[in-house]
Amino acid sequence: MLAKKIKVALGILARRPLTGPVTVSVDLTRKCTMGCVMCWYWSPLIKEKPSCAWSEEHLEYPLFLRLLEDLRKLQVKNIIFGGQGDPFLHPDIMRIIAATKKAGIGVSLITSGNYFSAESLKGLVELGVDELDVSLHAATPEVYGRMHPSLKPGVFGKIKADLIRLKELKAAGSCRPYLRLIDAVCGLNYKDAALMPELAAEVGASHIGYKRMDVIPETRSLLMTPEQVRELDGLLAAAESRAAALGVTTSLGFFRRYIVPGLTTGEYTTGYYSEVPCYVGWLSSRVLSDGSVVPCCGCYNPPLGNIRRSSFAEIWKWGAHM
Repeated sequence: MLAKKIKVALGILARRPLTGPVTVSVDLTRKCTMGCVMCWYWSPLIKEKPSCAWSEEHLEYPLFLRLLEDLRKLQVKNIIFGGQGDPFLHPDIMRIIAATKKAGIGVSLITSGNYFSAESLKGLVELGVDELDVSLHAATPEVYGRMHPSLKPGVFGKIKADLIRLKELKAAGSCRPYLRLIDAVCGLNYKDAALMPELAAEVGASHIGYKRMDVIPETRSLLMTPEQVRELDGLLAAAESRAAALGVTTSLGFFRRYIVPGLTTGEYTTGYYSEVPCYVGWLSSRVLSDGSVVPCCGCYNPPLGNIRRSSFAEIWKWGAHM
């Protein structure tokens, strides 16, 4: 990995790519039925939902295999499956994971956790999936229901039971996948922040990622009030203390410094990027469900190319000169 990062750094200085990205995010599908209140696409707060044609976009298995071969040749170290939809709603998700691991590339998954089956849980362990991020945004059934108002009661309990089952499967001798719980904090769920460490310990999660809610006009009502932010400060202190006692790591250092000040406005990391210039386009890339290649989740337009028309390797080399 060190040699790879050195090549990336030398490429930045030379203004031409000397190697491929370290990490590539791949959106396998746009399908999702969770209806998270903060979602850019399926939130119940959004009146105009995406079209059926948009939501049906996905990367077919043969197309993914062509992409995977490019990524292998470019010495990509890790693929993150997540994005606009849930990867477990792709019909070939387990074949895709198996092919990626066979190619010698690490696998990270971002999921709601609602679409696990007994077979897929077993497969995650047997295939050696490296990382699993489960976006819960709640530590209790009541708050989970507020964050996912279109779901029937019982979903939170099912996800929790599945994660405990995963913990039991790992107990047979595997430390993988490394499990993280994700909590995007907003005005509806902030009181559960202090309860996340207990849940993490119960289900076998090693880390809690406290995240921001990326705001669009329709979801601004979810932003926090100054009074709520002041209350959150005490809750985060309690979370930090409890997590340390339970041996669970968190992202609270970054979250407190760069995210908390923007929880009332939706403007978060301006200070961070003024301190650390953004080189994400040299380190990573993202392939969307329609085949478009973009630098990251914050830079969509215009796309650098499309793997349905050009190879990822061609797009990567051309895009680095833009």
